[in-house]
Amino acid sequence: MIIAILVLFFALLFLGMPIAFTIGIVSVGVLFFSDISLEVMVQRMFAGVNNFSYLALPLFILAGNIMGKGGLTKRLMALADVIVGRFSGGLGMTAVVTSAFFGAVSGSTVATTYAVGSVIVPRMKEQKYSNSFIAAIIGPAGVLGLIIPPSITMVILGITANISIGKLFIAGFLPGVLLTVALCIYVAYMSKKKGFGVVEQTRPSRSEFLKICLRAFFPLMAPLFILGGIFSGLVTATEAAVIAVVYGFILSMFYKELTFKKFKEIMITSATTSAIILIIISVASAFTYVLTANRIPDMITEFFLQFASTPLQFLLVVSLILFILGTLTEVTSLIILLSPIFMPIALQYGIDPIHFGMVLIMNFALANITPPVGLSLIAGCSITDRDMGIEKTFPYILHVIGIVAFVVLLIIFFPAISTFIPNLFD
Repeated sequence: MIIAILVLFFALLFLGMPIAFTIGIVSVGVLFFSDISLEVMVQRMFAGVNNFSYLALPLFILAGNIMGKGGLTKRLMALADVIVGRFSGGLGMTAVVTSAFFGAVSGSTVATTYAVGSVIVPRMKEQKYSNSFIAAIIGPAGVLGLIIPPSITMVILGITANISIGKLFIAGFLPGVLLTVALCIYVAYMSKKKGFGVVEQTRPSRSEFLKICLRAFFPLMAPLFILGGIFSGLVTATEAAVIAVVYGFILSMFYKELTFKKFKEIMITSATTSAIILIIISVASAFTYVLTANRIPDMITEFFLQFASTPLQFLLVVSLILFILGTLTEVTSLIILLSPIFMPIALQYGIDPIHFGMVLIMNFALANITPPVGLSLIAGCSITDRDMGIEKTFPYILHVIGIVAFVVLLIIFFPAISTFIPNLFD
């Protein structure tokens, strides 16, 4: 049965069928040949999204879109530019740092890529950065929105794997900063080597620097309000998402950049994105039931217990599996399908749930930039040049994949990177 499921699943993927339909067709097929009523499919799909915590998803997506269109991006970019803009490859580093800042207020990978890229890509082209380099930086920089809290991916993982969303949020700070620094060093090195972005930039006066900081102050307060509310116990993650929406809306109105036309577009985009994610979660929940009914998670557990004798070996094997599957399917599906299988095994090995959660998050970030299905990389290409293919980003994207993979290994070998700050709140 397991071979038939895998063959059908990957065959449909290679034929180009959307992941939600692929999962749904495989689930229906297995139920049909298992003599189980197809009504179970509908019941499990409904149960999969019948969770109050999932309200945080459309709300964080809405908050990120409001902040992206409401003038917050420009203020965050100005702050990043004044910090790193004068260095070699300064504008490329500004793109990375702005993505980190915006990721801290949006929580969305693709939203971060589009919000930052739409503003900075034209400037990078003016400074003679090559299109292949721009796409290979803008796309991967967007995954900082997945790692740095608040993160939509962390919300999904926390609900699916029964991990504290608040602790996952706080655990993402150090890995996010680590990856930001690593990408900035790479941008600076490659820019100096290739002659990208050679522009003289004078250091701003103290008064100008303070003015830029003040303009970015309120946008940077968004993650503090969100995380502060969660860790104080005053609000849940879902209620914090409501605060993010209201706060972003008020700031955007204050900046006078949120018109009725923009707001209408934001609502449509947010609803569409939310529907896509929730449909995937819904059918993936039914698929998880199908796998469980056929004892496939038990078989996988026995496999790991046989060949991975230590926690370290288990984490490395899981990372290898996620790397391979990340080239074939998108992140939300991986979370829903695999985290319920891997988490019980991780607990058997005595691995800290927060540590394991961050290992998964970092691997999901890697999946987002790995061809051919890496959504952040695809977004980076489309922003740089509408007709640009992923293959044009080579060899730069291979360097970036290596950097992210190295950070993944650091998180695996040094658990304190992800657990130190959350442990302070115990």
